[in-house]
Amino acid sequence: MHQALTLLGAPAAPRLIGSVHAAFFSGDIAGGRLTSLRRDEERSFRTAPYARPYYLCAALTADLLAPARGLLTVSTWPLERRIVGPLSPRTDFLTSAIRLAEHAGRGTPSPDVQRLLWRFASNIPGAVTDTVGTVDPAVLAEAAREELDVHLEADRRRRASAAGRARERLDDAERLFGSRLRALHESGTRRAATGETDR
Repeated sequence: MHQALTLLGAPAAPRLIGSVHAAFFSGDIAGGRLTSLRRDEERSFRTAPYARPYYLCAALTADLLAPARGLLTVSTWPLERRIVGPLSPRTDFLTSAIRLAEHAGRGTPSPDVQRLLWRFASNIPGAVTDTVGTVDPAVLAEAAREELDVHLEADRRRRASAAGRARERLDDAERLFGSRLRALHESGTRRAATGETDR
């Protein structure tokens, strides 16, 4: 799992992590394991902080610094990479497409890798030039880079700003797994300001 996330190089959902692991590495990852993984990792870290070289942890939302639903990251990544803002889903998708294409381009992609690359290519303008289901890794990487250049700087600024707040406000565990209390508090503040109430 760590191998798959490292290859992707960006926050990812368990389903994508499992697909990447199955395509590029040996063996499958049990879906049930991914479901409870983040909670188990947080419990392990809080029991013995930094006892292991890395932890699989949550991505953090740029606005609330809360756990981003369904996105996993690696604790050793820079905080800016573990935060997701409004543009991050697209920039992360493009970043992962580039990394997977470059890795696949070092050899002859297997059918599983081709299927995975096709999933990315079919959502990136200019990435599909061959027959349906077949992708040239070099073309995919170039098309992804061209679009990434459009969004990257704005996304970086948002992530850097959020990372600065996280370093000021969160403790070590919260920087890895998010601050649920802060999310609830700020959500409550917004409801009060707009006159909304829980039903």
